[in-house]
Amino acid sequence: MIFKGLVRDWPIVQAALSGNGALIDYLKARDNGKPPETFRQAPGGDGKYFYGEDAKSFNFARAHVPLRMTLDRLLGLSGQAGAERIYVQSAPLSDYLPAVKTENALPGIAAEPRIWIGNRSTTQIHFDLYDNLACMVAGSKRFVLFPPEQLPNLYMGPFEATVSGVPTAMANLENPDFEKHPRFAEALKTATVAELEPGDVLFVPYMWWHHVVSDDDLNVQINYWWNYAPQEMGVPIQALFHAMLSLRDLPAQQNRAWKAMFDHFVFHQSDPVGEHLPAEVRGFQGELTPEQRAAFRKQIGKNLSED
Repeated sequence: MIFKGLVRDWPIVQAALSGNGALIDYLKARDNGKPPETFRQAPGGDGKYFYGEDAKSFNFARAHVPLRMTLDRLLGLSGQAGAERIYVQSAPLSDYLPAVKTENALPGIAAEPRIWIGNRSTTQIHFDLYDNLACMVAGSKRFVLFPPEQLPNLYMGPFEATVSGVPTAMANLENPDFEKHPRFAEALKTATVAELEPGDVLFVPYMWWHHVVSDDDLNVQINYWWNYAPQEMGVPIQALFHAMLSLRDLPAQQNRAWKAMFDHFVFHQSDPVGEHLPAEVRGFQGELTPEQRAAFRKQIGKNLSED
């Protein structure tokens, strides 16, 4: 869903609408001096922050660079063909630009806002473990979105080495190779495209895959991530890793039996499965309190350490 013009009255958006110089001055005046992590790609690069040929190394460098230096560099590169690509990614406003957080807010949103600053760039198809509100400040962005069930058709990259903390798809949206990634054609049938201009806000649901293209010499976005799930439930991807270690390579008959177990106890869409048991003995099959979750997690951790 796109909320057209929702944050157009933000002071930072109004500065952007006055020109790149005005926006740079606005940001520099509120910089607290802490250098954020910055991605840099050498001149002549395509602006796509991705793997090298070996799917282990990356085609860009990371460093903590003073924000003022980055902003001046971006302004100086404006209009240059084949310019160095620069990207400040996901910097919490409280840490780097606290005054920007104070002056530009969405009522009712308690999540920590983060800022994204760069020139022309492409972020490969990936997902986030949050719901997301992406607020366009300067420039334009194009999001191409895929629902979570398209995972098998996107050819996910390695868990162990990621561009920015979450796995990315290996299928190439700009130049698809259907011999190498034939199922990607099915994913493309489900794609939704969202074009954002300054002041627009896009809602990206939890774990929806998205590919992001920034089309201007200066692009700035502020976003809000949040997760409604109770914190005591832990990190689901860790459960995935454990299941892959413990279940995936079992003999086929055992694998099918455990799939039935998971479908019933984990992925059911009905009422709690333990209602046939007295409440005091339901344990995992019943509704769990935060205290029970903490106790069970502690026991599971102990069991894992003893394996």
